[in-house]
Amino acid sequence: MIPRPASWRSRPATVLVVLFMAACLPEAPSGGQTPTAAPAAGTAAPSEDLTPVAGPTAAEGQTPQPGDRPVSVLACGDILLSRTPGKRAEQYGYRYLFEGMRELVSSADVAFANLETPASWLGQPYPGKPENVTFRADPATLFGLSWAGFDVLSLANNHINDYGPRALTETLDYLDLLGLGRVGAGRDLAEARRPVIVERDGVRLAFLAYAEPAWSVVEARGAMEARVLTRVETRLHGAPPPPASPRDPDDARSSMVGVAPAVIADMVADVRRALATLDPDYLFVSVHWGDEHQNLPRAFQKAFGRAAVDAGATAVFGHHPHVLQSVERYGDGLIAYSLGNFVFDMKADATYLTAALRLNLAGGALRSAEIIPVRIVRGSYAPEPAGPADAMTILNGIRRWSRALGTELSIESGRGFIRFP
Repeated sequence: MIPRPASWRSRPATVLVVLFMAACLPEAPSGGQTPTAAPAAGTAAPSEDLTPVAGPTAAEGQTPQPGDRPVSVLACGDILLSRTPGKRAEQYGYRYLFEGMRELVSSADVAFANLETPASWLGQPYPGKPENVTFRADPATLFGLSWAGFDVLSLANNHINDYGPRALTETLDYLDLLGLGRVGAGRDLAEARRPVIVERDGVRLAFLAYAEPAWSVVEARGAMEARVLTRVETRLHGAPPPPASPRDPDDARSSMVGVAPAVIADMVADVRRALATLDPDYLFVSVHWGDEHQNLPRAFQKAFGRAAVDAGATAVFGHHPHVLQSVERYGDGLIAYSLGNFVFDMKADATYLTAALRLNLAGGALRSAEIIPVRIVRGSYAPEPAGPADAMTILNGIRRWSRALGTELSIESGRGFIRFP
């Protein structure tokens, strides 16, 4: 049995609580089915995963088909459940960090965010990475995400590997136990690139996620590639000698687990495959990219985001800069280059002024995008609706940065809007 880190030994029952409470959760969240992962690329899929759920046949002028029904998606920024936010959750309970935003998050048909930390007791810190930016959360903090109403989380970022493959693998297990959809990381490359499908009243929504290669990003490896390489080496050189000693289980090279890399050609192939085989009504791509503390996207962000929309994505959700960036209306889609932070404890004032993005969809198309200003409170590090002054600062900034990309944002009653015909 692997001992827990000494600093956490005061919480011996947390994992048992996690497992017990997860087992007691209902099979499906309110308003729809539990998110389900789509089959891996190149593998046969169960027939029920390939066919959209059809509503009852209706006569002309009566009940609309599922894809015509209005549905809303709320996208939020980076969520940190370790460091000071983790201490607040330990002090005041797992609901504490999300009490100010639960009403907004749970009001959406599907709520999405980027989880910027593994949640585990296992692993060792990433070699050479400063301690203050090497994250690992108590698994019990994941209850806050479920309680708040989140449905899908991206794990494709530069912190999910902070404590190695065992910690990431355990995080995958905990999210599965809680019934939370996850994308962008997996036990191998096929799982990391696999879309998750969420259904709401017959409407199918697909999510994919990727991370731009950066320091401490560990890319998942393909299981088939590893087996083929082993067979080739055996044929040419004979069976390899047994290893002198077991590999370090916390060494990234000891496992195929990791994140889906942000490669444009691979992303386009994944989007087209998902649209062709899974027939979702809407598809969303999340990307961890860009430069921290910058309000304008780099050339790679624009190229990647536009390629996703060209391939058929409804919208692209960006993360990593920790501040808000431009929103671009591109064709019939939308690219939010950075959604900033949602729960975080950074020094710069700009990282505390953020926003949530609500997309209103119907008839297989994006109808409008609504930007909802949010402020993270210093000391608690919990988000809450921004007051009037902060809201105007947030919206005026997004409007200014978006104009640089030819997108006009209207401001009405303390919120920003982009409307599609």
